Amino acid sequence: MKEEWERTQPPVTLDLRQIEEIVQPAFPGKRAVFAERIGVGLSNSNYKVLLEGSDTPLVVRIYRRERETAEKELAIAGLVRGTVPIAGFLYADASCKHYPQPWAVLEWKEGVLLSEVMRSGTSDEKASAAASAGSVLAAIHSYPMAESGFFGADLRVTERFPMNGERFLGFMEQCLSQSPFRQWLGEELARELWSFCIRHHSALSESREAPVLVHSDYNGLNILMRQRQGSGAGDWEVSAVLDWEDAFAWNRYADIANMLRYEKDGSAFERHFIRAYQERGIVLESNWKLLSRLEDLVALCDMLSHSTEDTPKRISDLRRLIARTIQSPR
Repeated sequence: MKEEWERTQPPVTLDLRQIEEIVQPAFPGKRAVFAERIGVGLSNSNYKVLLEGSDTPLVVRIYRRERETAEKELAIAGLVRGTVPIAGFLYADASCKHYPQPWAVLEWKEGVLLSEVMRSGTSDEKASAAASAGSVLAAIHSYPMAESGFFGADLRVTERFPMNGERFLGFMEQCLSQSPFRQWLGEELARELWSFCIRHHSALSESREAPVLVHSDYNGLNILMRQRQGSGAGDWEVSAVLDWEDAFAWNRYADIANMLRYEKDGSAFERHFIRAYQERGIVLESNWKLLSRLEDLVALCDMLSHSTEDTPKRISDLRRLIARTIQSPR
């Protein structure tokens, strides 16, 4: 599973005094009395922080990327706040004047990760969690985009990148031409991958999906769940969708594929997730599973091509997922 992957960069390690210094512009004169690193994220560093005189924790988020990433997350939070459960921004500083990396203070959201519910929950708990995640994803996808591509800080597409069958083949060919990538796959799996791409790439050109807001990392590690208020035990709902740094304008199948990446075809989780998603009025194309597999191959192969010899668990899992994706009967 992805939570076992190695980080490509070490987390930012801060002590209480350093965190206190960072948050001074947001909370002048306040002393930090508690801080611990939280989350299983492989990119940014997040700390649960408690300030003197308050019983409500905060999250201090240190970004590993450029300021545009922090500004994009802030803009998305402003866009979706009324329809998607998120951790709201209380303060953000992307200037890098006060601290050498962009940082922000966010609301603390109670809950457990969806991955934990999926791992240890009862069948009813998993069903309610899947349904809530599907409904929330439909809300995310309710934001249409004028064109496909990568956002600038103001959520305008600054790097147009439409995906069709020919572009898909070009990307996969580029990946397969890289020595480490092909070595990690092995020759037999590399040939199977290319054969699968040749057979099915035209489905991407034939798809009529319009671009929408896509989270791009919508899975159990980025979704907080809580017990639904006023309901019986075991009824879960999404508390917050976390980590929007990779969001962009694309088609909905990229997010669907990400969520179902580790699921068996036709699993109970898949059924409840897709049913709730469609109940929001979204009509999926009849070959949505194939389109999702093709989209996920792009993500999996991109991650594998950016892996290193220092990430053997990541490489092993990606290889297994690629093999499963092209060999699945879905």
